[in-house]
Amino acid sequence: MLSHLKLLIVGALAVLGGCRTYTENTPREYFEGDNAANYQRIFKEAVPADVTVVNSVVVGYSWRLGVVTTDDFEIELIAPPSRIKLWEKDLFPTTLGIAIRKARPIRPWYAPKPSDAYRSFRDRTSAGYFHLLEETSPEPDGRIRVFLSKH
Repeated sequence: MLSHLKLLIVGALAVLGGCRTYTENTPREYFEGDNAANYQRIFKEAVPADVTVVNSVVVGYSWRLGVVTTDDFEIELIAPPSRIKLWEKDLFPTTLGIAIRKARPIRPWYAPKPSDAYRSFRDRTSAGYFHLLEETSPEPDGRIRVFLSKH
């Protein structure tokens, strides 16, 4: 009986260890260079006239059995405060996520300033997949630079 339990535990550990490798090895494609197309892919609408897309990258994953393959992304925008408030309405303020998100960006242009230069928001999931970092200083035209990401 004890040998069966040991075998079951070893088998479970092997499967769980293999799951991470399986997930990390899921084929992916990086979409860069067409900011308007990336905005459309992320927000399901064309870039509004009052929004400027500065940088963007979308990581698209191939379908794979047992792996959630929704796109990951990072996008840098300059937008009016009213639009940013719409994005923030379903998020909550946090300081925890900013260090994690800034430590592992997909691209180096993502939130390059020190952490205290941003107000940080994240989704309400336990893992915090979606983040919004809003610069505390507005641009000369009154719009605000924001960095949004989903990993």
